[in-house]
Amino acid sequence: MGKHIADTAIAANIDALAALLRDMATRMDEATGYVRDGQRNAAIGTIIDLDRMLADAVALHGAALALHRNTPA
Repeated sequence: MGKHIADTAIAANIDALAALLRDMATRMDEATGYVRDGQRNAAIGTIIDLDRMLADAVALHGAALALHRNTPA
């Protein structure tokens, strides 16, 4: 794979990871607000799929690292 293609792919993975982490942080802020307001069910509903999102974040991170490791600088 050429350097330009790898750089583009790495950038796309990092951008996607950043967007995902921002979404996760927003959900956590919302959940915290719900808990403070005594709305436990709403809080859990807000974060219920964080396990999937975390797995996606790990995959994006791993993909960026794999591309970096396997492409000449």
